[in-house]
Amino acid sequence: MAVADLAHATRLSKTTVKTTIDLLASMRLVVSAGKGESTDEGGKRPELYRFNEKFGHVVSVHIREREILGALTDLHAEITGSVRLEVTDRTLPTILRETKNLVEGLVARKKGTGEKLVAVVVALPGVVDAAKGRSIYSPHYPSWGRDVPFAELLEEELDPELEVPIFIDCVNRYQAVAEREKGIARGETNFIIIDANEGLGSGIVTHGELMRGARSLSGEIGHMTVAPFDGPLCNCGNRGCFEAMVSARRVRELVREARASGLEPRPLQGVTPEDVSLAEVCRLSSEGDPFSSGLLRDMAKWFVIGLGNIIMVNDPDLIVLQGHYVKAGEEFLGKIREGLEHVGLPGVVKNVRIEFSTLGEDRGVIGGAAFAIAEFFENRLQFSTGTRQRPARGPEHGRIPTRSHAGARRSRSS
Repeated sequence: MAVADLAHATRLSKTTVKTTIDLLASMRLVVSAGKGESTDEGGKRPELYRFNEKFGHVVSVHIREREILGALTDLHAEITGSVRLEVTDRTLPTILRETKNLVEGLVARKKGTGEKLVAVVVALPGVVDAAKGRSIYSPHYPSWGRDVPFAELLEEELDPELEVPIFIDCVNRYQAVAEREKGIARGETNFIIIDANEGLGSGIVTHGELMRGARSLSGEIGHMTVAPFDGPLCNCGNRGCFEAMVSARRVRELVREARASGLEPRPLQGVTPEDVSLAEVCRLSSEGDPFSSGLLRDMAKWFVIGLGNIIMVNDPDLIVLQGHYVKAGEEFLGKIREGLEHVGLPGVVKNVRIEFSTLGEDRGVIGGAAFAIAEFFENRLQFSTGTRQRPARGPEHGRIPTRSHAGARRSRSS
C-alpha cells in the first residue's frame, strides 16, 4: 500500500505513517513493493510497501494423543514445513525430549536464511494454566500427574541459544484462534469451537476475549453432566459427561453392544470395535448406512442437549464443530439445528449458527502460531532490535485479534 492509502485507512497523518514505515523498514518488517499508479492529476508514482512475512518464523507444536505434530510458519501463520512423530512412550521425560528434538530440527531448517525465530508454541491436551506454563491435567498422558511445569521443563531442555518466549495453552483455545484468523469464524467476536474426537473440548470467545476462567477450566464442556444417572463412565471418572455421550469411545461401545445382540453392522463386519473410528461411522452415515445413521441420530440428540446448555450460558453467534464429526454431513447438522429450536427457551429466537469447520487437523499448530505472532507484534517488537524483552502479561482474558495475554515465558535473556 502507499503512504496516502495507509494514512486514510488509519486516520493518521502522512508524516506519522511515513515515520512508522521507515522504522519498520529498518527492522525489515516492511519492504518495498515497487511503484503504484499515478493519480488522475498525474505526478510521481507513489512508493508501495508490503509486510515482510519472511522477517521471522514460529515453531508451533501440537502434542496429540498418538503423535506430536510440529510446524514452521511464516508471520502470516502459513505453514512452510512440518514433521510428525509417533508417540510410543507417553512418559513426560520422553515427550519433552521428543518435543525438544522436533523444535530444534525445525529451527535448523531456517539456519542461514536470516529469518528470526519469533516464538515456540506448544498446544497441549487437557487443562492448562497458560499464565504459569503448567499442564494441570492431561487426559491422554495421565502418567504426567497434575500441575506439571511443562514450559519450564521444555525451556531447560532446549538449546540455550534459542532465546525466545515459550507459549503453552490448551489446544482448543488455539483452535479457536485458528478459526478466528483462518477459518469460518473470521470477523466473529462471540463464538465457540467444539472439537470432538476421542474426547470433547471447546474454545470460547466472548466479546472478542478468549476465555480461560479463574482456574483455567473455561471450555471444559466435555465434562458437563448431561446423563447423570445411567450414562456411561467417562475418562474423568464421572458418569454421563457430555464427552462420554458423543466421543469415539462411546461409538465403539455401541458397536460392541450391537454385536452382542446379534445386530452385526454390515459395513463394519470384520472390524474389531477397537478399530472402529468415529470418522468412519460419520462417513458411512453420510453414505446412507442404516446402522451408522442410527448411531449419529443418537449423537445428535446429545449434541442438542449439550449445545443447548452452552447456548444458555454463553449466548454465542456461532458454534463451529471440529474433529471427526465434520464428516457426518449436512443431515447431521440439520438434526442439531432442528433440535436446538425446541430446548432452552424455545419461544426465544437465538439465531445461533452451527457450522462445520473448514480447517483440517493442522488447526492447532496454525492457531498457536497466529497467537504467538500477535503477541510478538503487540508486545515484543524489542526482540527484532535485539533489546531485552518485557515479561509476559497475565492471561486473565486473551483478546482476539490482539490476543496479548498468552502466558508466554520470559526468554533466557530476560
